[in-house]
Amino acid sequence: MTDPAVPSGAPASADPFDRYDARVLDPATAVRQPGGPAPTTTVYRGDTLLVTGASRADVERLNAVVTELAARFDLTAVEPDAFTEIDIDNTDNADSAAGTDDAGGRESRGDERRLGRDVLAHNKLARLLGLAEQAGVPLVVPVRFRSSLAGPAPAVDVWPLLQAVRNLADAELDRSVGLDHLMFAAASISGNPFTRGTSVIGGNPFTRGTSVIGGNPFTRGTSAGVDQYLQGGSGGHGPVSVVLAPPRRHGKCSPHVVVMDTGVGAHPWFVAQPVQRRLLLSNGDDVGLDVDAPAVAATDPEAAGAIPDALTGMLASHAGHGTFITGLLRQSCPDADITALRVMGGDGVVAEDELTTAVTALGVHLSQEPGSVDVLVLSLGYYVETAEDVHYTAGLEVLLLDLGQRGVMTFAAAGNDCTDRRSYPAAFADHGGFTDPGCLPLVAVAALNPDSSVALFSNDGPWVNGEAAGANVVSTAPVLASGAWSADTSLRGPNGQRRGTIDPDQFRGGFATWSGTSFAAPVLAGKYLAKLVEAGCPDDPGMRRALAPSRAMGRWKTDSP
Repeated sequence: MTDPAVPSGAPASADPFDRYDARVLDPATAVRQPGGPAPTTTVYRGDTLLVTGASRADVERLNAVVTELAARFDLTAVEPDAFTEIDIDNTDNADSAAGTDDAGGRESRGDERRLGRDVLAHNKLARLLGLAEQAGVPLVVPVRFRSSLAGPAPAVDVWPLLQAVRNLADAELDRSVGLDHLMFAAASISGNPFTRGTSVIGGNPFTRGTSVIGGNPFTRGTSAGVDQYLQGGSGGHGPVSVVLAPPRRHGKCSPHVVVMDTGVGAHPWFVAQPVQRRLLLSNGDDVGLDVDAPAVAATDPEAAGAIPDALTGMLASHAGHGTFITGLLRQSCPDADITALRVMGGDGVVAEDELTTAVTALGVHLSQEPGSVDVLVLSLGYYVETAEDVHYTAGLEVLLLDLGQRGVMTFAAAGNDCTDRRSYPAAFADHGGFTDPGCLPLVAVAALNPDSSVALFSNDGPWVNGEAAGANVVSTAPVLASGAWSADTSLRGPNGQRRGTIDPDQFRGGFATWSGTSFAAPVLAGKYLAKLVEAGCPDDPGMRRALAPSRAMGRWKTDSP
């Protein structure tokens, strides 16, 4: 439950596998049901399961079953009561929240500062769950486990425990208990195509053996043609010059869009018409991270944390990701009010429980201020491990359904792995609940090339119901973003002025090109928001459903190319 921006005892550049104690599910060796098929590859927190319920009583009842089974695997729950705040001055309770060994000492992975952050995060979640239950927002609770053995023990892995839960053949448990997947921002085509190399900076954070090298652990490989999106002029991340005036409001209403991503950086376009960086609940708690907290600000991928490693000086793979998305929304609907929340760091990785907590908080905010948010943009995703997608991804789905019933349309990136394998949350788009007249749909968005053809890297399939420009698009970049790569040629001219070629990671000019379904999602969201403005921002769900985008809406022409 540690703040993802402030890993314990580790710099901002820490490997997310270490930060989240992650596991890669290997289909060849993973425990499976008797006579059942092998699971497919996914990445998940090794010590955490997610339990979903409509009430505290539901969650506690389900958790009791899981905790009883855990004893068979020499595991015990670290935080048995997520609903009760801990007295941070009570050392015994605080140690219990952070996890202790049987000898009474704190786990080696935690120090005093980590302990304080864990307790604060626990208490924030406890307050949120209480508010969510009162508001009728579904409860998704992370349950962390540790070894119950007194001596050396294998690393905790909840996958065998989850298989034991599923072997009970209890439909409610199947729907309510699942892995805590690692999610990654969908700008990462084949891992990390947006820098000059991968070995120096780690490239793809999921590189753990050949099954996951290249950022595409979920297919047999990608076409070499995808590499073209690395190159300048073909969709790579690089600076450009823009001479257009900042977009200005001109409509009769201002819909509100929330982005959950890396936050937003400084840019001239966001001065006269500011972008909000925080969204608060009535009790003062943040939806997402408190970006004004010093420890969080120090790892800000839109500012101080854009360069995660002082030894290389290179920009993080997702530095500026949220700012780029925000600029696309500003271009496609200048009338929209934008709140860009931070839920992830510069590597573009976030655990599922961190996202579900932020989405829960957004649902609570809407219960406190009904109608205050119109659109949610999620440019991230993960792949599940079995064919039972509906059952085993229930927590995030029911939260997004709840938002849809509260008037929020979600736009989710389809993913960049050139596969028809379902990427979530985008693949919820064709699930039955989102077709209900009382719920606004979820839109899964593929990326288009400048000629309106589907980008080669884009995921696609019958579950994808939207598309928009997402390859070699131009948008805003934090003006403070500047990495270690230098221009090929740079010198002082005869009059002392600086001359040279383009510096590939100097974004002082404030604009960049980039590619990914990460960016198609906000473009299509902006088009929907613009239609809301044209219609006068109607409150009626039926009228809003009628404005929902189709695949053709994202194209320059409505006919197929």
